[in-house]
Amino acid sequence: MYQSTIARGASAEGVGLHTGVFGHVRLLPAPADTGIVFRRTDLDNFPIEAQGHNVARVSYATSLMKQGVLLSTTEHLLAAIYSCGIDNIFIDIDSIEIPILDGSAEPFMQLLENPECANSAASADF
Repeated sequence: MYQSTIARGASAEGVGLHTGVFGHVRLLPAPADTGIVFRRTDLDNFPIEAQGHNVARVSYATSLMKQGVLLSTTEHLLAAIYSCGIDNIFIDIDSIEIPILDGSAEPFMQLLENPECANSAASADF
């Protein structure tokens, strides 16, 4: 099965829209069959998989929760990852909320489409 990840890490930082908490997000390549996994670096890299059973809320933001650990405002980053055809990626985040950046998926798209990060360079047949 053909799967893709990103070639290199990329990062962004900013303020969360709903919490006002400043956070850093880092996108990293992941091995085949990993899926999309958020890791809360402020909580010993606690993993939260971007899967339907981890959706906690969708009112004003898409929030994921696993074992009581919450991650909010994931929708723009997830939309960019999906749009770029990325199957496997680690997303390290050091706060409760993904930074809003300009309020759209565009800054995340730009990170993922950057030639140094672009998934086409890291695509592989697993």
